[in-house]
Amino acid sequence: MESDAYATGQTLFVLQESGLSVSTPAYQRGLQFLLNTQLTDGSWQVKTRSKPVQTYYESDFPHGKDQFISISATSWAVAALGSSLFSVE
Repeated sequence: MESDAYATGQTLFVLQESGLSVSTPAYQRGLQFLLNTQLTDGSWQVKTRSKPVQTYYESDFPHGKDQFISISATSWAVAALGSSLFSVE
């Protein structure tokens, strides 16, 4: 499967918390991926891969039926980008 903001954001956040330098080339590529895939409304869309377990309702977050995974993806992406700004090298 292709990468997405959920997997990339979560991985970058955990790697940085584990002590990986945010200046490493691989980490920088991950940050660039997040910046390149952010949508104009500030969110990241991730297509849902699971079968619905609850009745759909509109939360006003973009991306319709993909909104719940996209909320988590956006949260991880923002956490990774934000923590990289305050990393002490």
